[in-house]
Amino acid sequence: MGASLPPKEANLFKLIVVSPDSLSLFVPIGVSIETLSMKGLTLNCMDRKSEAYELVRLGLKNDLKSHVCWHVYGLLYRSDREYREAIKCYRNALKIDPDNIEILRDLSLLQISLLEECGSLERALEELHKKGSKIVDKLAYKEQEVSLLVKLGRLEEAAELYRVLLAMNPDNYRTDKEPPSTLMWTLFFLAQHYDRRRQYEIALTKIDEAIEHTPTVIDLYSVKIFDAGMSEPILKHAGDLAAASALADEARCMDLADRYINSECVKRMLQADQVVLAEKTALLFTKDGDQHNNLHDMQCMYELASGESYFRQGDLGRALKKFLAVEKHYADITEDQFDFHSYCLRKMTLRAYVAMLKFQDSASKKELESQIRSQMIGVLMSTESGSGMMLLFELCWKFHCIKDVWWFSKKEAEVKNEESSASGVSKSGKRHVKPADPDPNGEKLLQVEDPLLEATKYLKLLQKNSSDSLETHLLSFEVNMRKQKILLALQAVKQLLRLDAENPDSHCCLIRFFHKVGSMTAPVMDTEKLIWRVLEAERPSISELHEKSLIEANKFFLEKHKDSLMHRAAVAEMQYVLEPNKKSDAIKLIEDSANNLVPVNGALGPVKGWKLKDCIAVHKLLETALTDHDAASRWKVRCADYFPYSTYFEGKCSSAMPNSVYNQIGKNHENGSASLPGGGKIADSVASNGKLEAFKELTI
Repeated sequence: MGASLPPKEANLFKLIVVSPDSLSLFVPIGVSIETLSMKGLTLNCMDRKSEAYELVRLGLKNDLKSHVCWHVYGLLYRSDREYREAIKCYRNALKIDPDNIEILRDLSLLQISLLEECGSLERALEELHKKGSKIVDKLAYKEQEVSLLVKLGRLEEAAELYRVLLAMNPDNYRTDKEPPSTLMWTLFFLAQHYDRRRQYEIALTKIDEAIEHTPTVIDLYSVKIFDAGMSEPILKHAGDLAAASALADEARCMDLADRYINSECVKRMLQADQVVLAEKTALLFTKDGDQHNNLHDMQCMYELASGESYFRQGDLGRALKKFLAVEKHYADITEDQFDFHSYCLRKMTLRAYVAMLKFQDSASKKELESQIRSQMIGVLMSTESGSGMMLLFELCWKFHCIKDVWWFSKKEAEVKNEESSASGVSKSGKRHVKPADPDPNGEKLLQVEDPLLEATKYLKLLQKNSSDSLETHLLSFEVNMRKQKILLALQAVKQLLRLDAENPDSHCCLIRFFHKVGSMTAPVMDTEKLIWRVLEAERPSISELHEKSLIEANKFFLEKHKDSLMHRAAVAEMQYVLEPNKKSDAIKLIEDSANNLVPVNGALGPVKGWKLKDCIAVHKLLETALTDHDAASRWKVRCADYFPYSTYFEGKCSSAMPNSVYNQIGKNHENGSASLPGGGKIADSVASNGKLEAFKELTI
């Protein structure tokens, strides 16, 4: 119990309590009227607003010249956010007592707030500065000022003022108590921040902290292993696809009814080349019966990632069959579009109809471009074996054109017709039994008489529909160089220089082309002489080679891009092409590259310049084009330090290392089979319709 008031103060308190209700209050004495207004202000704070307004109005009725009553009346209006009425009351109070600092302060802040709400931020700031000398509460003054500066976008001034406020009141914790999940979501976003800065080790540490804090939130796993909305998978960027696959399966088991999580899990498994396991997981959400056909009929288009996986494993036939399935999906969508024309017009759903038409056009255009581009690669892959095949594999990896391979052949058309006829239903209602696939491994698809001729057909369509794509002209250059079409190859080079002359691939094509031209024999036939004259006329118009030899142009390109890894690699490759006896200098050019911090726009700050895919490309360049296994080994060891989670470089934290924590999660022993920590196989733990027989064995 608190201490009681002294006798004098206790008597005054009793007098205050009794006086407002006594009849002596109505004696025309100004102080009693003001006391009545103060009581109204007290009642307003007790949320008895109607009584408060009655008392204040009663006070004004008895004395209209009381600045206290007008001030209190304005305070009541301000508490109810009636700012215009409050300003009127303050002005009446100032007419009676123009030198009252408290009234001036309240009026100025109210005028500023009103201007701020109206959007007149500049006027509000001017009003604040004008009345600054009369505002006693300097803390509130500066808080209002910094709020206006932030809204006006004057961030440097606002930051300086915030530092002043922190110096004035460093213990200001004016905020609500946050729930425990706030820490989890802070770690969630912080992990994505470090992932964008390519600091994968810190990013994984932060997301692991968040998972340890609340292990039942699937969104946390989405950042670690899934492409969820705007977030990207950290483990994928770090280079450990096997661990991402195993963790994705654990996240899937947390909610077996979630189709999206299941699809993302399948995606990670296919990226880790676990095709059999991925297909079993995808079939969990299909109907009973012929599940593979059901998955195909639903147009899931998982075949795209599946075909890429088969391509990486060198199974070209199966890859082509999967890509052909994607082509059939788009053909079916185009065919179904005709059924919607009359329906949409009859139902008058014109907006949806127009949107569908626009989507179909844009989707078809983009899909056609990528399909034809990859069709050429698919055709080229089916040419000669041996060194030619290795060259084609290198080409595909270099151009990143593995996606959407598109193949048309009479034999495959016959196979499709057989499949469509076998999938029908007889008049008796019995479903035909589907015959065995005559080409399960896609070997018939690899047979073609003239692959470059077929590639040229689709290349022309690609040039027509995607003429502004750099990849289009890169592929055009490769095809025409193999066909010895010199002028068409020159046309491709000029288009590359027009689109992006600073691109490493554009530079390589330029040097390779004129090096090839320089090594050609003297023209004999009239057509050869005509081609030679065209080349002599065109070379001076290329600014990159103006009055320079190829070696000088290569060195000049290096000077412009000496801090870029991929540009240095391109220069090194071309140096080896131009001067094979200086291979050691070319390798040294790559090994002298530094992983410097690169400034970027925004709040990310500087990030590391090297990307994992670029380092992998350089390693393959050292292995194949430069054929130096020792240099490739040194590069692998160096990159293993930069990318400790990369399985390609066998980083110390990757699942490829026996002592890594991710090695205990899951490891590929064969295609489509991953191991559990207990020794079982993940593939064996997947049952139909979301049932897991070995769920208890799945531990991380």
